[in-house]
Amino acid sequence: MGQTVGMSAPSSRRPGRPIGGQLVIDRDHVLDAAERVIKRDGPGASLEAVAVEAGVTKPIVYDRVGGRAELADALAERLSDRMLEATEDAIAGETLNQASLSRLVRANLLAVAEHRELFLYVTGGTTEQTAIGRLSLAERSTTPLAKTLAVWRKSQGQDPKVADAWSFAIVGMLQMISVWWITQPERAVDEVAAQISDLMWNGLQGPRK
Repeated sequence: MGQTVGMSAPSSRRPGRPIGGQLVIDRDHVLDAAERVIKRDGPGASLEAVAVEAGVTKPIVYDRVGGRAELADALAERLSDRMLEATEDAIAGETLNQASLSRLVRANLLAVAEHRELFLYVTGGTTEQTAIGRLSLAERSTTPLAKTLAVWRKSQGQDPKVADAWSFAIVGMLQMISVWWITQPERAVDEVAAQISDLMWNGLQGPRK
């Protein structure tokens, strides 16, 4: 449940605090503030800056969300939901084929580009934090993809048990491609999406002649 923080006189109030009244501080309030700070300051944004933006003290940030790793994990959930929505919209009602794979890759890349600093924050940091952020992004994305792959494999008369492993492989590939692509401004999104969908659909051997 959200708690309230009393407001002091204007001369002593922290930056970002409204004058007068009370500010309800809950987890979403802190996460919203964190997103604004990360968008402004980049992936190196500090917890102190998040606290200032939220109009609270740093201990309240720890109480509502946690430290750097917990904040990255919570923001990874938000980001993965947005990326999942973007990819689902891109292939809604489509059968699984190379063209739909290309649209899925393209939608994923564009979602990362839209939330570039947040993506880098979630997947950056220490080794442990990086693993947590990437796993959170992957786990929330793989379930619907695995279901799609299982249905498709069954329709092809093939073993659907590979769906879980394949879905993690695809999502992991997309994460690393995204990290690379956002540093390559000269690479057109359609070009990269076509190249990756060709790899996923036809494999390293390429299409059969």
